[in-house]
Amino acid sequence: MTANKVRAGDVLAGLGGLALLVLMFLPWYDFLAGPYPGSRFVADNDTAQSAWEAFSVLLVPLVATGLLGIALFATTLFERTSAFPVAAQVFAASIGSLTALFVFLRIVNPPGPNYAADVRWEGWAGLACTLAVPVGAWWSMRDELRP
Repeated sequence: MTANKVRAGDVLAGLGGLALLVLMFLPWYDFLAGPYPGSRFVADNDTAQSAWEAFSVLLVPLVATGLLGIALFATTLFERTSAFPVAAQVFAASIGSLTALFVFLRIVNPPGPNYAADVRWEGWAGLACTLAVPVGAWWSMRDELRP
């Protein structure tokens, strides 16, 4: 274990990825009760949906971003060669940036009927954690000097 090689960007990406995976289980949206004309969404009472329930295709990059943030931290912590941390930095920065853009679009335009959806604080925290992974990866790439 090479804990002296871990940089602040690696820690930010690792904590952001771990927090993102935890926040995905908490409710991100509140929906008002009632049938919505022209929509397949019908709520019997006020419902809350987590990221697992509200998203479909976006789940794959969300989980990948969380795991890449953790992988960046772990590969730097247990570094044998610099190839794995550099690959984790590149993948976390590129996939994480696209995922943050998609999550931002889903926060601005919630799933289901938009007039009945309310974004909870967990959704905004999920967006912040999604942004923390590529920011930490970029910060780690910029910091060329290792202790």
